[in-house]
Amino acid sequence: MVCSLNAILFKQNYTIFNGLIMVKEIYKGRIKVITDLWGKILDEWESLNRDSLISLVQKIYEDNGIKPFRGFKSTNLYEKELISVYVVGKEGLGLFDDYKQVFDKLFSTEENYENIANLILNSPDEAFKKANEDKDLLARALRLIFVEVVFSFADESKLIDALRRLDASTNDAIKHTAKSFSRFYTAFKLAEGIAEGSIRDKMNYIAMKKAISINIGIEYPLPKANYVALISQEVFNVKPRLIKKILEVSAKT
Repeated sequence: MVCSLNAILFKQNYTIFNGLIMVKEIYKGRIKVITDLWGKILDEWESLNRDSLISLVQKIYEDNGIKPFRGFKSTNLYEKELISVYVVGKEGLGLFDDYKQVFDKLFSTEENYENIANLILNSPDEAFKKANEDKDLLARALRLIFVEVVFSFADESKLIDALRRLDASTNDAIKHTAKSFSRFYTAFKLAEGIAEGSIRDKMNYIAMKKAISINIGIEYPLPKANYVALISQEVFNVKPRLIKKILEVSAKT
């Protein structure tokens, strides 16, 4: 099967897609689950629709202890997670050209997000227009770039460039989307650092937060500790004791 696990070579400290793209160790299990999921999609795509695909993603994630990427909002988490499935299928496994009919049937929404994302890098106003002037759709397009970055299919500069271009717009809704997503990305990267062990105490945390904000290079509200704690626990399964030690806030037990 084209989606078999032979498509991915698992190493001790990293994962290689097709011998070319190194994926961070922390995402190895997630990538493996999504790769297996693509095997099911290719076997069953003719009988699937969006709703049944979302249910399939949820079942496979839950069976394997994988939690969706998320920020504060907990609505439609598995529908949003189709972006991750789309990115791995297209960028990681290279299925798009051979299975375009599968993508067109099940991932036409994500194809639209990618079209919007490509426009952001050239004309934020045109991207917003293609998103029907909907901030949520614009944020979904940013999420697609974000997934490409965290899975190492794109350099972080792609996301930062998009955020800066959106922030430079004179449209308040576009600027707000850039600032809100910058706050989410900062919180996510801090949570990732805690989960990986590169952030081990409050001093590391404060320094990393400042470094991320400088790297993004726009003015935006920095995430509070409870936001980072939420992502640490709900995405990366960081233990509440470690969250309290580093962030000095309580997490769910």
